[in-house]
Amino acid sequence: MRKIDTIAADMIPIRLIISLAVVASISMLVGFGFLNLKISNSEDDVECQMNNIQSKMYNMIASGIARDVDEVDASDGTKRRITLSLPDNLAFIGFGVDPDENNDGVLKSGLTDQGNVIFYKIHGGSKKVIWFENKIRFREGKINGDKWVLNNPPQGFIISKGETTIVFELVERFNEKYILIQCNDGIG
Repeated sequence: MRKIDTIAADMIPIRLIISLAVVASISMLVGFGFLNLKISNSEDDVECQMNNIQSKMYNMIASGIARDVDEVDASDGTKRRITLSLPDNLAFIGFGVDPDENNDGVLKSGLTDQGNVIFYKIHGGSKKVIWFENKIRFREGKINGDKWVLNNPPQGFIISKGETTIVFELVERFNEKYILIQCNDGIG
């Protein structure tokens, strides 16, 4: 009988190691689950805010009045002021541009297609895109005197974090309508 008790006593450390390994594995799975849930919730939050912008832009194009950006004394075009509450794990939002075309983390300005697109990415997630009809074309603005004009060369607008308020204005140049973003991201 004594031999069986010795074998049982020798198995206690092995059972303890196996139990600790199982607990560690379960903890890692729960941790990865929470991380993926945070990424998914952040993506859903940004998507909801971008869909709201999309709705407002279509409404602005359909019923708004455009300002001729080349006319100095022109009245303001239809504007929409939108405040975005962005998650902390946001990598970027690009209005009219894919700021990370090479997926290397280096943000660059410019335009994608006609600027009729929004790209966004959450750290740890994949890049998402929302395409618009060609009549909605985003352009970054710059201040010229007391009026906002189209940045030259044409660029999209990039946001990388935080709570941000953006003013969108319907403008036209040479009978082409644009959504002018009254802000400059400083990325050239």
